[in-house]
Amino acid sequence: MPRSTRFIPISAAICAAVSVAALASGCSSSTGDDSASKNARPHSVSAGITASATPTTRASDSAPGKTLPAGVEKVARAFTVAYAQHDATNGGDRSYADAGARAAKLASGELVDVLAQKRPGQEAPWAELRSEQARQTAKITSAVVPDGAPAATPSSALVRVAYTLTTTPKSGPARHSSEQLALRLEHTADGWRVTALPVG
Repeated sequence: MPRSTRFIPISAAICAAVSVAALASGCSSSTGDDSASKNARPHSVSAGITASATPTTRASDSAPGKTLPAGVEKVARAFTVAYAQHDATNGGDRSYADAGARAAKLASGELVDVLAQKRPGQEAPWAELRSEQARQTAKITSAVVPDGAPAATPSSALVRVAYTLTTTPKSGPARHSSEQLALRLEHTADGWRVTALPVG
């Protein structure tokens, strides 16, 4: 790997989840209206990834001729669902970290420990979900190699997963927003695993 390649430490991963441009910074980015997406999880994890490998943010970008191996797409989709779905009802999840712990089963390396960590920036949106006694579900709409990213190899892959996040409060109408999550996967002894959420 070139010496000039820059690695981003875990501590640099804390970022705002409200910016569409934040896809490249390891945050879920939303293309829905603010009212629908304000309770999307403030994604802020990274186990380090080269800035030169950062995916772009346009939802329509999918690199021509760059298909994902079946195992990569399956894990990317499953990880995203585990990471994005939350149950803030009584007796459900205690925090966003519970979803991180579920997603960690499909992760590897230091990301496993990072995923389940609680972060101060997540407390306010979680409290709002709790006040609504809301559930959030994710429906995957696409999993692709981002435009400008290298094609998947037998050992690694960059994937952008797009999904519709539905927030269903105990009372009132459900809200829908379009979200995205950028992932880096590597092939391990246990199969394909997510090793980082790219940051730039």
